[in-house]
Amino acid sequence: MRGRLVMRRGGLAVAGALCATLVAAGCTSGPLAPSRTSAPPAGTTVAATASAAASPLVVSTPAVGAPPRHACAPPYPAGPATVASVFCADPSTMQAARVVRVVDGDTMHVAIAGKEEVVRFYGINATEVGRPCSAEATARTRQLVGGEVRLLPDARDRDRYGRLLRYVYTPQGLSIDAELVDEGLAYAWRADGALRGAIVAVEDAARLRRAGCLWR
Repeated sequence: MRGRLVMRRGGLAVAGALCATLVAAGCTSGPLAPSRTSAPPAGTTVAATASAAASPLVVSTPAVGAPPRHACAPPYPAGPATVASVFCADPSTMQAARVVRVVDGDTMHVAIAGKEEVVRFYGINATEVGRPCSAEATARTRQLVGGEVRLLPDARDRDRYGRLLRYVYTPQGLSIDAELVDEGLAYAWRADGALRGAIVAVEDAARLRRAGCLWR
């Protein structure tokens, strides 16, 4: 018993010394004290930054078939897009389209006012069919778009193949372009576009945390 007590006191002394050296890093007393930089538990809703205009961010890491990491609701962000606010936009100003079929991670067929069009996502570049991560990106895109989307044009209306170039959103206003990049399933399109800078920043953050198929 006395031996156990000595060992326990020794362990507490070591823990106290270690905590003292980590005061600047936010060490607190008690077992398994949370770090200031640790992420909230899966499914926790946290307040958005001022630039994100209070759109809630769900900070879990999605598995196949899981809900997206971000959720959007009014009031929607206003002003230039940032790495925080790019995930949500007001869908009421966008064109509605019915999803006919998903071709791959960044291409789909939609019906707009009864006419079928091929849409190429403006803000992303997914790997080609047969290449690594293509199957994962295609499956996730199919899940995120569901049966209906909202489309937002930018500087270029169509690509050289005649496909519509559009940022793609859910009916609730979630940017599917940004979500796929955030989950490590697509690269940011870096050539042009109003949302280019914000989505590139999302990619940089995804790479740092080794998110998804592309960055593991």
